[in-house]
Order: sequence, then C-alpha cells, then structure tokens
Amino acid sequence: MSDYNLKNLLESANNLKILYVEDDKDVMVETLQTLENIFNNILLAKNGQEGLEVYQQNPDIDFVLTDITMPVMNGIEMISHIRQYNKEIPILVISAYSDVPYFLDTIRLGIDGYILKPIESSQFFAILAKVVDKINLQKENNIYKHKLEQRVQEEIENRQYQEKILIQQSKLAAMGEMIDAIAHQWKQPINIIAMNIDMLHYDYEDNLIDKEYLENFTTKLQSQIKHMVNTLDEFRSFFRPNKTQTKFILSSVIDGTLLLIKDDLIRNKIQVIKNYENDFEMVGCENEFKHLILNIFSNARDAFNERNIQNRVLNIDLTKSDGLSFLEISDNAGGIPDDIIGTIFKPNVTTKEEGKGTGMGLYISTQIAHKYGGELYANNIPDGVKFTFAIK
Repeated sequence: MSDYNLKNLLESANNLKILYVEDDKDVMVETLQTLENIFNNILLAKNGQEGLEVYQQNPDIDFVLTDITMPVMNGIEMISHIRQYNKEIPILVISAYSDVPYFLDTIRLGIDGYILKPIESSQFFAILAKVVDKINLQKENNIYKHKLEQRVQEEIENRQYQEKILIQQSKLAAMGEMIDAIAHQWKQPINIIAMNIDMLHYDYEDNLIDKEYLENFTTKLQSQIKHMVNTLDEFRSFFRPNKTQTKFILSSVIDGTLLLIKDDLIRNKIQVIKNYENDFEMVGCENEFKHLILNIFSNARDAFNERNIQNRVLNIDLTKSDGLSFLEISDNAGGIPDDIIGTIFKPNVTTKEEGKGTGMGLYISTQIAHKYGGELYANNIPDGVKFTFAIK
C-alpha cells in the first residue's frame, strides 16, 4: 500500500469505532498492534457470544473484525445475529480456514472481506481502506439524506401552511356569503313580526284582542322566531371548530346545508329536487361534510348566474350500487369545459372570472372526501355536470 493511501486511511479511520473479536490472545495482541495505529476506538471480545453482547451495548459500532472458529459462539453465528440488527454494517473475517463452506457462509451473510491468517499487511491495509471508504461514504450519504429529508419536510410544512391559509381564506369567503344569506333569510320573518306588532295596536283599538287572538298571535311570532333561531343555530354549528366524530344520516346533513342557503336558493331561483330513497349513515364530523356539499352548491349557483341560465334545477340523489353508497349532485348549468374538468379538484384551479374564485373550494371538498375514505369526482352530463361522492 502506498504512503499516500496509508495516510488517507489513517486520516479517514481515526474517528471510527470498531469491534474486534478473537479468541487467540497471541493473534489478538499482534493484530492490535496494527489496529491501534489506525483506530482510536477499539472494543474487544474473546468469543462470538461476548462480541454480540458488546455490539448490542454499542449500536454505534462502525464495523466488525472477527475470527470464525471460537468457543461458546463462533463467528458465523455472531455475524448472523448482528445482521438481524444491522444489514449494512461492514464486517471483515480473519481466519486460518479457507474451506469452501466457510466462504459460502460468509458470502451468504454479506461480509466485506475475508483475510487469511497469517495476515499479510499489504492485503490487510488494502481491505481496511475499502471498508473505511465504504463507511465514510455511507455516513456522507446519511448526512445528505438527512439534510434532503429535512428540506423536503420543511417544504411540505411550508406548502401545508400555505394551503391552510388558502383554506382559511376560502372558509372566510364562505362565511361572508352565509352571513349575507342569513341576513336575507331573517328579513322576511322580521318583517312579519313587525307587521303583526303594528296590527296589534289597531286590533286593540277595534276590540279584537281576546284569548284566542293572543294564542294565534303568539303562535305566529314563535313560528317566525323559531325559523330565525334554527337558521342561527345551523350557522353557528357550521362554523364551530367541532371535530367530534359522530354517526349522522346524510339526508339530515344535506337538509341542514340547504337550510343555511335557503334564501340564497330562492333569490337565485334555483329549484332543488331531492331523492333520498337510498339514504345512508356515515361517521365523522357533520360540519366538515357540510363544507363538501356547500362548495358544490356554490359552484352550481355561480355557474347558473355566469351563464344566465333561466330554468335552474339542482338534483340531489342518494343511491346505492355494488356495495357502494353515492351522493350525486347534478345541475343544468352548462357543464365544465373538457380541458378543465380533469383538474378542478387541484388547488388554485377555478372556472370563474379573475377575482371571483379562490380555486380552493373543490380542493377542500375532495380532501374531505378522502378523509372519509371516499372519492369525489365529476363528469359532464347533458346540459350540466354531476358531482359524485362515493363511499363503501
């Protein structure tokens, strides 16, 4: 081995920890004289059992140098046990035996070199240099892999953070629309209550107020107040961050969502046709699933308005087939362009005019679908598009 290569070996091996297993004291002493010139951290064992115990106590050992024929446990058995803990650790065998069975056993166990006794120094150094190079390369690769994994994780966390911001913006936009819808829903019952209060004064002057009158009056007002309270409760429930997992009937979730946007549907002249013949039960967070439905409803409403559709129909069907349950929401708003329909569930994809859509609604919906173990997909139908949520 050249002086240059020996110098490189000494520099590269200086900080490595090795395990040397040898039952012959004389051979161990002689070999140690060489090893101690190269390695600063050498752990010793006099048989395979002891060597295995030393390895178990020191899992940071960089490589193993071992004899084969030893008492208690031989080198082959020890190597086999060590390989169960670490399939990559370099192992060198030093033995006086050159029989084929030994070679085959060591090859099967994936050793990195077989050195025959008596040890020839140039061969020994050459094999050590290859092993040390392999170890240092593995360490460099591990460092690079760790840094790469760290960068990937940081990028994933950054993207998740950005997506959370976009999702939050989408939710806030939905909240704004819902508040506007509720304001319109409350306008009618407030007007009715105000009108009845105004009539109360005149009816009193006309001596029309009796017990029956008061009961009817109270019933009318309570009915309007109940409608307002129900709307408010649905709104609060929809935006409350409740992640409790419960069983729910899908039709009731759909009806709750429709109640939230009832006035919006009336104002936009959208007729809703429901078919709950094959209703089914799900487990999860009701409010979360309402977001999936609401996003599809909102897209249909916007499509109706953008294309100025006159007879606006939204069909909601609950069906079952081949062990699957389906929620199908279809409209007659003209469908989705073929060059876009394949990407509408990706983030930041929208068919709306600039500034009128976040491109996150359907992305959020498909994430919710996946969370429930289902799939959400869309396909164009005559005059419109059908969104289908499928679950086992």
